[in-house]
Amino acid sequence: MRQIKHPLSPWLYFRRNPGRTLPVLFVIVVAVALVTSIATIVNSIDQTVMTMYGYQKYFMVVTPRGALTVSDTTKQAIESNSLTGEVYATRPAFTTVRTVFGRFPTVVFGLSNEGQRRVMERCGLEMVSGRMPASGAPEVALSVEMARNKKLKLGDPVLTPEIEDSFSPIPARLVGTFQGPVWLALTSEAFIEENFPVAPQGYIVMSREVAQQQSLDSSLEKAIPEIDARTWTYAKLVRDTRDALTNLYLIMSLVIGIIVFAIAFLIGMLSNIYFMQRLPEFATLAAIGYQRRGLLMRALGETALLCAIGWLLGSLLTVVLLVGIREIIMEPRGLILNPFDLYAYRFTFPFPIAISAFALFAIWRHLRRLDPVSIIERRQ
Repeated sequence: MRQIKHPLSPWLYFRRNPGRTLPVLFVIVVAVALVTSIATIVNSIDQTVMTMYGYQKYFMVVTPRGALTVSDTTKQAIESNSLTGEVYATRPAFTTVRTVFGRFPTVVFGLSNEGQRRVMERCGLEMVSGRMPASGAPEVALSVEMARNKKLKLGDPVLTPEIEDSFSPIPARLVGTFQGPVWLALTSEAFIEENFPVAPQGYIVMSREVAQQQSLDSSLEKAIPEIDARTWTYAKLVRDTRDALTNLYLIMSLVIGIIVFAIAFLIGMLSNIYFMQRLPEFATLAAIGYQRRGLLMRALGETALLCAIGWLLGSLLTVVLLVGIREIIMEPRGLILNPFDLYAYRFTFPFPIAISAFALFAIWRHLRRLDPVSIIERRQ
C-alpha cells in the first residue's frame, strides 16, 4: 500500500505547486546572489589594501618627519630594543597600481642587495623570472601580480619621467618578477640616492622572529617620538583601512537593507496572495481538527524551507558568477577578488528572518479570522 504523505509536510505543497513556489525561489536566489556579489566586490578594497601593503606584517618601516634622515634618537630607540633583529636602510620611489576603485600608490623600496634578499625571504617571495636589480642600476623587480596589474613585461619601464606619479628622472626598467603572499616592489638604494635627491632615508626593521613582529611594532610605536619619525606597521594599516572604509560599509549596509526589505515585502505579498488561493485547503484542515497554531507552523516550515533552498542555490550562483568575473575580468587586469569571501555572506542572513516575518504576519492575519465552515459551504 502506498504511503500517504503527511498533510502538513512543506514538501507536499512544493511538489504539487511548482508554479507558485519556483517564482518565489527564483527571487530569493537572485537576491542572495545580488547582495553577496555587492558585498564581495566592496570588500575587495580591503583585500587589495591588505595584499598591496601586507608586507608590513613581516617588517615595519620607520621614516623621518621634517627631515631627510632619521634622527639619532630614533636610531637609538630601534637599536636598543631587545626584539630588534635586522635593520636595513631604505629610500623610496613611488608607483601606482590599479584597483576596482581607482589607482592606489605603492612604494618601490630602494635597498642594498643584501636588504633585497632578506626582505624577499622574510615575506616568503620567490623569483619566478629575470633577476634582482643590480646596485646603482635603473632597474626594478616587482611581484608578478603587480606587473600584471600594470601590464608590464620584462624590459618595460616601470618608472619614467613621463609617468606623473613616478618622479623618476630616468627610465627604470623591469628586470625580474617574484611571487608570494604579498605584493612588493624593489630597486637599488644607490639608484634612488643618486637620482632622487629629496627621497628620505628610512629603515626597515625586522624582529628576531616573525612571530615577534607585532610586539616589536607596538614597542617601537611607543618608544619613537612622533615628532621625529613615523612608524608604518600592520596594526596601523588594519586600523586606518577600517576607518577609511567605515562610511563605504555604512552605505553598503543601507543599500543591502533596502534590498532585503523590498524582497521580503515582495515575497510577503506573494505569500499573502498564494495563501488566499489556499484558503479552502487550510479551512478543511482546520475543520478536521488541526489547530491554527499547527497551520501557522506549517506556513513557517514552508517559508523556512523555501529560504534555505533559495539561500543555498543563491550562494552557489554567487560563487559561479564571481569565479567567472575573477577569471575573465579581474585577474587578467591584476585586480583582486575572492569569490569565497565568507564575510560577504553575513549580509544575506537577514533574508530568512525578514521574509519569514513578512510572510507569517500576512498569513497570521487571515488565520486569525479564519471561519472554516463558511469557506467550505461557499465551496459547496
